[in-house]
Amino acid sequence: MKRLLKIITILFLMLSVNFLAAQELKDITYYQNDNTTGENSDSITGQETLSPETNDLNKKLFGIQFFDQFSIKQSESTGGDVSSDYPLGPGDVLGIYLGDKAQQHFEVRVSADGKIYVPTVGLFNVYGMTMEEFKFQLDKRLERLYSNYIVDVMLITPKQVRISVVGEVKAPGNYSLNALNTALDAVLYAKGPTEDGSLRNIQLYRKDSLITNIDLYDYLLKSKNPQKLYLQNRDRIFVPVLKNMVEVSGEVYRTKIFELLSHKRERLSDLIQLASGFRDMALLEKIELSRLNPDGHRSVYYYDYRKIEKDINSAENVYLQNNDQVHVYSILDRVHKQIVSIYGEVKNPGEYDLEKNLRVSELVLKAGGLTRSAFLLEAEVAKVDPQKPFKISRLELDSVLKGEAPEQDVLLEADDQVFIRRIPQWEVGPLVEIKGQVRFPGFYPIVKDSTFLSQVIKNAGGLTEKANISEAKLFRYSEPVIEDKEFERLKEMRRNEMSEHEYDYFVMKQNSRDVNNIVVDFMKLLTRGDKKEDIILKTGDIIFIPEQPSVVMVTGRVSKNGGIIYKENADFDYYIKKAGGFTWDADSKHTKIIKVTGEIKDDEDVEKFSPGDRIWVPRKPDRDFWRIFRDTMLVAGQLATIYLVIEGAIE
Repeated sequence: MKRLLKIITILFLMLSVNFLAAQELKDITYYQNDNTTGENSDSITGQETLSPETNDLNKKLFGIQFFDQFSIKQSESTGGDVSSDYPLGPGDVLGIYLGDKAQQHFEVRVSADGKIYVPTVGLFNVYGMTMEEFKFQLDKRLERLYSNYIVDVMLITPKQVRISVVGEVKAPGNYSLNALNTALDAVLYAKGPTEDGSLRNIQLYRKDSLITNIDLYDYLLKSKNPQKLYLQNRDRIFVPVLKNMVEVSGEVYRTKIFELLSHKRERLSDLIQLASGFRDMALLEKIELSRLNPDGHRSVYYYDYRKIEKDINSAENVYLQNNDQVHVYSILDRVHKQIVSIYGEVKNPGEYDLEKNLRVSELVLKAGGLTRSAFLLEAEVAKVDPQKPFKISRLELDSVLKGEAPEQDVLLEADDQVFIRRIPQWEVGPLVEIKGQVRFPGFYPIVKDSTFLSQVIKNAGGLTEKANISEAKLFRYSEPVIEDKEFERLKEMRRNEMSEHEYDYFVMKQNSRDVNNIVVDFMKLLTRGDKKEDIILKTGDIIFIPEQPSVVMVTGRVSKNGGIIYKENADFDYYIKKAGGFTWDADSKHTKIIKVTGEIKDDEDVEKFSPGDRIWVPRKPDRDFWRIFRDTMLVAGQLATIYLVIEGAIE
């Protein structure tokens, strides 16, 4: 027998160890799964993460939006009047007009070898020749043929050139454009610079030589076109990486991130010019500059811009560096905000800015005027003197507002408070509101402590055919309750972190949140005439009669809580299946059906469902299997001990 008891004890110990290990693994898995969607979970994308400062700079960089909003399509362009330095080449179509006695016109095209033929004049080699040079050569030949003439040359159709756009642009590649396009047009065709591309150092190369640097800010900020350099075959436009940026904020007209020129040192005055200057309230004596140090920390410096206005070469006009942040404060930041207050029977009580020469009558106007309940015989003005008691001044409000007592119309000072009292015992007749499915919803007067709920519903014309009586509610608003800090603390906790008492308290508070709902059985009151449910209304009560739903609500422990469209003759299993079926912790044996009439039934007692019925599936009660196992082991051990004692006594 003893051997058998030892074997049983060992088996119990092995089972308990396995049970504890499984329970611990389950808790760990639950904790990990619960944290995957928490606020502290990290998201790994496999891409390099930029710092918030870098992302913010790129988003606000001035000028980048020019390319986002601009769209351009390639099309055959006509010429017209061009500058005299336009270089002629194969494909150009020229119009030559002779006036006065000559009266002739010709349309000629530059051939592939750079030549054109003008009838009666001869052959010209114009490759690389400018419009001005060609016109001069033509004029010299015409002198031999005509004594009185006028000559004019016009570009009718420009030639096509093949160029490339490379570097930090969104669509790098080769493009075929007409020769009247500029380098900026070519960048537009390439969809503009990337977020890392420079806007102020667009470079034009011709035969491996840098021809010019183009600053887009000249075009956007200084109302002048970019340098007019005509494109030629095999030109290359290069957009380098954006390297230097500086931010300006505060009292300037354009608070943005600006690019600094890499090949030119720019100063504080240059940045203010880019920002279109100061606003009227700018505090010029203290311009703040925050500079990023090599160790990653920032240092702040202050400069007097008035000295810069007097001398552009002043030491105050510092040179800017990458990642500098300039802030221009407002004069208003130095001004103490002065306010006055008005309380009581005005339409918009509260605080208002104190303005010079502001009197009580003007403050009443600012506050929207008086309400009907305002006491016109007297108002009060409390004068505030720091560290001293209030000084109360009383005035005849009606006379002040009519201008009959200007001496009482107090000139207000900082922190003065005006009080407009309510007429004693003023009361507009008490009202209640009825909403929803009644014939005439709206406000209805009641007699204090005398008007019943059924009487107001009758005055509203009764219920409509769509009224859902079982879901009707009566709301009565009361004084706000004191904040329950314990309930707020429990809301932040998981279920497994609460004790049993904490969880019971949490559930109780959750189920008692709608404390303004007065319990009334509208079904008994309106269909059976039960006077016990007919309560006396109070002013401010709200009666809500919802519309009869066309759904059967399924709530509780199902996969998809919500309304299922009502289907005639559909049974319980149909609605549960539509709701996704029971969850793993559903207590399906104790499912309840709340009928639209208010009755509560078990699911097997309901033969037919109606629109508005509600199916509620409860949750299985929590079971502490370890406690059950432990108690079982304890009882088994006690029984074994009793058995051994009895057996020993018998022997």
